[in-house]
Amino acid sequence: MMTDLAPAIELGWVGRLFLFGLLVGVPIIAVLQPIDRSIPLPPRRDLYLSGVVGTLALGALVWLALWIEGVPLAAVGLHEVDALRFLAWTGATALGALAGNFAITRAAAAFGVEESRLTYHLMPRERGERRLFLALSAAAGLGEEFTYHGFAVAGLAAWTGSGWWAAVIANLAFGVLHGYQGQVGMARAALIGMVLTLPVILGAGLWPSIAAHFLVDALLGLWLWKWMIPGKRVQAEI
Repeated sequence: MMTDLAPAIELGWVGRLFLFGLLVGVPIIAVLQPIDRSIPLPPRRDLYLSGVVGTLALGALVWLALWIEGVPLAAVGLHEVDALRFLAWTGATALGALAGNFAITRAAAAFGVEESRLTYHLMPRERGERRLFLALSAAAGLGEEFTYHGFAVAGLAAWTGSGWWAAVIANLAFGVLHGYQGQVGMARAALIGMVLTLPVILGAGLWPSIAAHFLVDALLGLWLWKWMIPGKRVQAEI
């Protein structure tokens, strides 16, 4: 087993309630979202803007919970890391996450498991949409990593005594959080989440995870999604 250098924080009742909400409440809300194929999908720009606001708001609530608990940001992984180590971890993590995305996406296609239509709908088609999608990618990288791979992992590590188990639990919730993407999307998010948590567990902190998350989302949305998904299905959706 690799060295476990994950941050661990002892939470008070405010932090514990918030952690419970992240691990149970938010995923339940995500699962309960309607997926009827007859329901019209909102415009992409509206989805991007709501995603930016919602993700950053969630991160702000995490910051508020940490402030109430008197926990510094460095305690959940937002500590300094030298430039060379940051670049190495960011590159390796992004490549690993992209490889996991490709493996699950192609395996699902091979077994006839359909992607959700919202997954395709979220991919930008026009220049203006691409700019907003980059903003969404940045917000997701910062907000989701800070929330699930910083705060949640650190809180769970103190409870379980293991950063690895903390990562497993946090990323199960992280996967369910992506229930709007269907079964494939949940499995993909959980696996990629584990990859993105590696810098945190192995001592490099959250900054490489945040940067890698942004790169993965941006590359997939702007270009790679058409390459990773079998061509016939792409043409049917666009």
